[in-house]
Amino acid sequence: MPKETEACVCAGKHEEHICFLHSKGLVKEVESLTDKPTVTCSICLVNANSPDNVCSPTTLGGGFRYSDMRDSKKIICDSLAEPQAEKKEPI
Repeated sequence: MPKETEACVCAGKHEEHICFLHSKGLVKEVESLTDKPTVTCSICLVNANSPDNVCSPTTLGGGFRYSDMRDSKKIICDSLAEPQAEKKEPI
């Protein structure tokens, strides 16, 4: 049975968000969505060209260029993190 992916709690199509694309290693796609920024994501602070490409768009400012943070950017959205395996105590 295929594993279902959890949906992010943000509005819009999460598959088009920078955090999702980054988590999939799609660096060139993300760079094309961040080369002429107009908004900043209030969650991960990446600057983006369109509010449609971030989870929580806010006024541009105080964010970072993706090219400056891509090597250190971590997965921010809980929906993208791999589920933690439950630890079982020995009997």
